[in-house]
Amino acid sequence: MNVDKNGQVDFFSKISEYQITAREFFSSTLLEYIEKNFGWDRVLISYYDKEGKFLSWTNWNGQLVNYKKHPYRKFVEDDEIKQKIFQEALRDHLTYFNVVPRLYKSTEVLGIKDYEKTSYVRFIEKNFDQRYSVTMAFGINAYIQVTFFKSAQLGDFTEKEIEDLKGIYVYLANSYKNFKKYEQSKIIQKIQNEIILSGEKAYLITDDFTHVMNYSQAAIDCLSDILGPLASEQISSTEPCSWLPFLLGDENQNCSKLARTRIVKNYIFRIYTYDRTYSNGIIDRYHWITISKKDKEKKSEKLEINLPLTSTELKVAELLHKGLTYKDIADKMVISYHTVKKHVQNIYSKCNVNSRYELSQLFDNKK
Repeated sequence: MNVDKNGQVDFFSKISEYQITAREFFSSTLLEYIEKNFGWDRVLISYYDKEGKFLSWTNWNGQLVNYKKHPYRKFVEDDEIKQKIFQEALRDHLTYFNVVPRLYKSTEVLGIKDYEKTSYVRFIEKNFDQRYSVTMAFGINAYIQVTFFKSAQLGDFTEKEIEDLKGIYVYLANSYKNFKKYEQSKIIQKIQNEIILSGEKAYLITDDFTHVMNYSQAAIDCLSDILGPLASEQISSTEPCSWLPFLLGDENQNCSKLARTRIVKNYIFRIYTYDRTYSNGIIDRYHWITISKKDKEKKSEKLEINLPLTSTELKVAELLHKGLTYKDIADKMVISYHTVKKHVQNIYSKCNVNSRYELSQLFDNKK
């Protein structure tokens, strides 16, 4: 396939607009852009979770989520190309910040000798009527893979086509990186607003891969008291933080709606989660961690045992205590977000507390 400069410019212009307005970057719309500007009309996007479990795929026929009779389910364990991609992504700590081309040519991965007799060729011929492929790896642990196909009649990919595909990879990778930055900034702002409304001062906001996306100076002061002055030097939005898994604890105990509590030295860490879900089955998880000194319990012990709340306010308070966000509370109670905010203001005033943490301590002391 030929890639002329006009096609490149047009694609770059469209993709720049697309990355800002798209809810999901790797989609059927992206396939249309690739076909129109580069001529590749047989392209498959495969989606996996961070452990490499298959979720769904999208191609020129549309999206097909994983289900009992999905054609890929019987082949996934024999897919040597996918296995190689995943293993190398784990080894290299691949994230959505990578823009260096990662291409896997099927005849190179499987070997040209007896290639046509491999189970991979049988699979793509049966399901796509294609014989050769080049797969691109994107995102956390290569959880998004874009495969370009060629038929037996067209023959294997040429060196020129591989170079062209490398150029397409760079376009896609840079656009996807910008898409994620833009998307994350909106998510982080939403979480930060939630924290500010709750009255907490010391907090961290992280993604699910130990990157610290945002934090307050009060949180750094607390962490320095626990971990020493070098704790702040490991905070990065692009590099994993070595001490963060210690604070997050066992993710298997996590629940996307309820807060978890950890006590370290004289500090109480409350860990909340926010899940960004996509139609392809991928879930990007974010955490926010609030930090409070344990000795604040003394203030809570002085609060009245009988809460002077209406039945609605009491229900809102109970959901706050469970760790639900304002939006989750609004959805659960079928009321508006602003009504929840008003109820929370009344609850804090009536209970003489200033934060979600102090309200939680009041509930804990009542038990």
